[in-house]
Formats: sequence, structure tokens, C-alpha cells
Amino acid sequence: MRIGVILIMTSMAITPMGDAFSKTLGATYSPFFICFLRYFLAGCLALVITRLLGRTIVVPRHDWFGMLFRTTLVMGAMTCLIAALSMVPLAAAVGGFLIAPIVSTILSAVWLREEVTTPKIVGSLVSFAGTVLIARPETGLNAGGILAISGGVLLGNYLVATRGAAAVSDPVSSLAVQCLLGSGLLLPIALLAGPIPFSSNLITGGLGLGFVTAACHFLTVAAYAREEASILSPFLYFNMIAAVAV
Repeated sequence: MRIGVILIMTSMAITPMGDAFSKTLGATYSPFFICFLRYFLAGCLALVITRLLGRTIVVPRHDWFGMLFRTTLVMGAMTCLIAALSMVPLAAAVGGFLIAPIVSTILSAVWLREEVTTPKIVGSLVSFAGTVLIARPETGLNAGGILAISGGVLLGNYLVATRGAAAVSDPVSSLAVQCLLGSGLLLPIALLAGPIPFSSNLITGGLGLGFVTAACHFLTVAAYAREEASILSPFLYFNMIAAVAV
């Protein structure tokens, strides 16, 4: 099996653990604060890892705008998902969010000129059908479902943008910069969203979010640096199996 596929499946397997932490914290805190906390702690962890590895955070000068653009996409996607998690069951939110593989497959063909072969199309459709059977979405869309789908569209765009920047993007640098930059963008909104009460759940949930987010973000960026977006897209649905288990 290709290393990129192994990396993305590993990322998808542990992602729902972070979603579970987010859903638990969602009973007390706003989606903006949870998303800020998630990426701030992940960014701090990335800096520690970078220091331990003796590496330097590098963002090419010509990729500064691209880094900001990708960060905005992933922050928007995660905020939509976290908001959806506070409204609908975890599996239902993840099910709506998983429109991302279809979006990334289409966009990778349009923008990156990746070849869309029959196996890629069949793989995406079969995986999506399995997700629908597991999530069993309701006939009508509610606010949580709309937010989840919106987040999936943003995530699909982010994945394609990440693949497009693979030649100039270092996974460790991307992890640190995107997490800290994203948390900085969200902090003012998080502070305005409402009071932030301190509790033991904030510590345990925050630390859990930070570790899971750092691992998932690094694995995803590393996977898209090694493999075409349209090849990896069907394997994003592995997230659904893990979400049902969680």
C-alpha cells in the first residue's frame, strides 16, 4: 500500500477522537473558542516537536499568501464542523462533512489537472454510499447538517490547495504555522463569542484536542505531499467508520 494512503487512513482513524472532545466541550464553550483552543495547543506542540528534532520553521516568501489562504480554509472548515457537532450526533455531523472527498476529487481535476480515472470515481462513489448508509441522514437538512456540509466544502478546497502547495510546503512547518496563525485569527472572535469559564474539562479536553489535532494535521499534510488528491479522496471516508465507533 502507498505511504500516502497509509498516512491519510491513520489520520482519518484518529480524527473522530478530536471530534468527540470537541462535542463534549461544545456543551459549555463556543465553537470559535474550541477551534482556537484546538489549534493553539496543536501549534504549541508542533513548536516543541520542531525544537526536539532540531528543525527550523520555514515558509517560502512566495507562499505567504498561500499559507494564509490554506489556514483560513481549514479554520473555516473546522469551525463549521465543531458548530455542527453541538447540534447533531457525531456520526451525522461527520457524514455531512464527508462531502469533502467529492469536492477535492472534482477540484483536483479542474485546478491541478490530475487524471480522474474510473477507479477513482468508483472508489469515491462507493465510499460515499457507504457513508450515507451508516449516517442515515434525515430527509430534510437542519442547521447542523448545513454547517457540516459547508465545512466539508471548505475542507475539500483546503485539501486541493494543500496538494497544490506540496512542492513548496514542509509538513512540520505547515503544521506549526497554520495552527498558530489560525488560532490567532480565531482568538478575537472567540473572546467576543461569550464567557470562557474555567473547568477541569477544559484542561483534559483541550490537551486531548491539541494532541489529536497536531497528529491529524501533520499526517494529512504529509499524505497530500506524497500522493494525488484524487487518489487519497476515497480513503477520507475511513473517518466515518472510526466516527461510528467513537
